Amino acid sequence: MRCLDNDFKGNGIFKIDNKTIFVPGILKGEEVELIKNKHYELKKVINPSPDRVNVICPSFYHCGGCQYLHINYAKEINLKKEYIKKLFNLSDIDIIPTTPEFYRNKIQYVVEFKGGLSFGLYREGTHDFLKVNKCYLHNEVLDEIANYLKELLIKYKIKPYDKKTRQGLIKYVLLKGNKDMSEVLVTVVLNDYILPKRKDIIKDLTNKYENIKTIIENYNFRDTSIILGEENKIIYGTGFIKDEILNNKFLVGSDTFYQINHEGVEKLYSKALSTLKLNKNMNIIDAYSGVGTIGIIASKSVKSVISIELNKNSIYIAKQNAKLNKVNNINFICGDATSKLYELAKNKIKVDAIIMDPPRQGSTKGFIKSINELKIKNVLYISCEPETLKRDLEEFNKYGYELKHISCVDMFPRTFNIESIVLLTHKE
Repeated sequence: MRCLDNDFKGNGIFKIDNKTIFVPGILKGEEVELIKNKHYELKKVINPSPDRVNVICPSFYHCGGCQYLHINYAKEINLKKEYIKKLFNLSDIDIIPTTPEFYRNKIQYVVEFKGGLSFGLYREGTHDFLKVNKCYLHNEVLDEIANYLKELLIKYKIKPYDKKTRQGLIKYVLLKGNKDMSEVLVTVVLNDYILPKRKDIIKDLTNKYENIKTIIENYNFRDTSIILGEENKIIYGTGFIKDEILNNKFLVGSDTFYQINHEGVEKLYSKALSTLKLNKNMNIIDAYSGVGTIGIIASKSVKSVISIELNKNSIYIAKQNAKLNKVNNINFICGDATSKLYELAKNKIKVDAIIMDPPRQGSTKGFIKSINELKIKNVLYISCEPETLKRDLEEFNKYGYELKHISCVDMFPRTFNIESIVLLTHKE
């Protein structure tokens, strides 16, 4: 059976019994043999595409976390280009590539009992546990530490949490590292306040890995898919590691948003800020600001920055980051971006440009309306979800904002995700 085409998610497209069928892991033009269980799956590639590469991960056809691991990277970039061009009706689009494997500086594993305590991932779109020792997107240092931590938990007879019985202790482990892995943060997510053999585990971990700078216990008593609970206890170190983006230093905690691709974020911020053309006379807003990364970097080139973020802990860290970089021209506001922007509009604050980097669900109509009421001429929109970006651009267009620039950075290679940079300017 011949694959007719590929969709943006890397699925092969087939016509079977007059129905359109999507099957992961197959390239356009390939002759394949399919099998049908619950869904159609690839059994064998008979005639491979020249764009197919050897799949290095044994979990690829079962996990679903990667969509493009069977495709050479140049073809992956081309598929993403075609998708963005079609979505935004463009003749061409610039996509900046990044290193396609081992780029994630944050990893998180589910802990379950599978013939013993095991680390793994949920299959995409399910709660089916898949035992995993290595992910080819994870930084290799973090996976090495995670595997040693697993050995320690087994050694000290720490029991994984069982969702059915609601018994057991450890639910998840989360690790973050800085750009060269000289500093690593380890978080263990627990179903109780007591971790047996805590001192022994800390001693063994830190003796073997001197780059582990802090260890945190997180307490999550909920039976949901949310990984982190609201309570933390620092059991080793300061609770933070220190990273550097474009020669600016930043503290990274366990429960605050921070970009997972260091090479990608430097390329993203460099491209975004050069597109905006900052100068020392400008007053700007950094909305959905997280721990203040792009606002602090931009502050060196403008008169003033107002930084807006909903998460209180992120605001606390952002203020520490400003001190760390000796930045004095930035004001942090904790609250919902839409309501805070509305308040600024009511007070007629002068703003020359706004940088917005909303979550995957995009912005709101009220937020966009307030941008117009503030008479902000330039909007730099950074988006991790092209579909919601398109929706929001249509809303901006109602207020007279024109698309002046769009480009992309491949922040999440081997997956169908893509980061977009858009510059909008209000018509005079």
